[in-house]
Amino acid sequence: MPVSRSVLGMNARNFLYIRSYNRRKYKLIADNKLETKLRLLKEGVPTPHLVHSFSSLHDVRAYDWSTAPKSFVIKPAHGYGGRGIRVVTSWDGETGKSEGGIVSRDDLESEIFSILDGAHSLKNLPDTAFIERRVRRHSFFKKYTTKGIPDIRVIVFNGIPVMAMLRLPTEASGGKANLHLGALGIGIDIRTGITTYGIVGNKQVERIPGAKTKIQGIKIPDWNALLNIAVKAQKVSKLGFVGIDIVIDETNGPLVLEINARPGLSIQVANQASLRTRLERVEDLKLSSTQEGVALAQKLFAESSLQQVEESNNVLGVIEKITILYGENKKKTVRAKIDTGAFRTSIDVDLVHELSLDKHDRYIHVRSGSGRQRRHTVKIQFKLKGKTVKTIASYTERSHLRFPIIIGRRDLKGFIVDPAKIPEGVKVR
Repeated sequence: MPVSRSVLGMNARNFLYIRSYNRRKYKLIADNKLETKLRLLKEGVPTPHLVHSFSSLHDVRAYDWSTAPKSFVIKPAHGYGGRGIRVVTSWDGETGKSEGGIVSRDDLESEIFSILDGAHSLKNLPDTAFIERRVRRHSFFKKYTTKGIPDIRVIVFNGIPVMAMLRLPTEASGGKANLHLGALGIGIDIRTGITTYGIVGNKQVERIPGAKTKIQGIKIPDWNALLNIAVKAQKVSKLGFVGIDIVIDETNGPLVLEINARPGLSIQVANQASLRTRLERVEDLKLSSTQEGVALAQKLFAESSLQQVEESNNVLGVIEKITILYGENKKKTVRAKIDTGAFRTSIDVDLVHELSLDKHDRYIHVRSGSGRQRRHTVKIQFKLKGKTVKTIASYTERSHLRFPIIIGRRDLKGFIVDPAKIPEGVKVR
């Protein structure tokens, strides 16, 4: 979708908010990633652990690399566009693995020297460098991206989160969550944390590039906690209008990665909503707490269609109970795995025999982990969250698996699937 004149005009009006609500001295602090991190840590806002910082060549030479964690990231304090960042995925005290191959202590020291010389700062001015503990991608995102760390940009204004976007690394972006490099931007409903629309560049897309997964309907984990952290970070920054970049760590949950004093406008394209309109709605409000700001945002900026879906109890977890209808008014309730990666519903052959289900006089070819297979089919009718589903399912030997039936995406129309929702005490695998 081409950028419209209204969006360009919005850019100018957006600048008015930056100029009016973001004082220069606080913008300079936000531009310094190390200073920002220190302030977040002081105020107890979750952020990746600071390992060490360097402000001189002597600091670099004096550092004991044997004390560095097994995986870490080196960053310039004033870097931009991802420049100067080195991710070390394994470290033994002298050498380690990185995206570019094996790196030694001397290699890392040389890179830090370049940072100190200003090689990656915007105006090539002398800089500082720091090491922080590497973020571990939350397992939730493994099915949506093969490499890199997704992040969530939350625009916070006047203590209220007004708009949010998931930035998902792609092959085109080289595993970086950078929209300018080709990462996928996905709008997020403020109330539910469920994704809505997607863009690559300025082009709208409905599926994740290179995959069949739909963009709409992904529920971000720890959503309420994430929004509260974003508002707390805005207050620490003392900026009135700000973009808070948050990552979700596998162990530590939501962590503030950066604070941006000049957030861009791709977020409104991804949400198909006007940022200015939302800003105007909350500009003059006075709030007493972080929680109040989040609650107000979730009331004001809910995506109406997703709100209706949630209220109608159509949000599914990974495992759901279904009631199979068979025979003369007979019923059997079983646990089923909800699998959007599978197209067709599949049922265990023993369950077919037990319930004397009406076998369908045909077979289909399906793809599975063991390759392309030929399977027979059966007519089945079941209830899921009060909705009756009639379908043709394949059947096969599933006695070695935990669940006797999987529900494929063909039979999930009208539902939203939350992969993070797993019944207590149930193991998926």
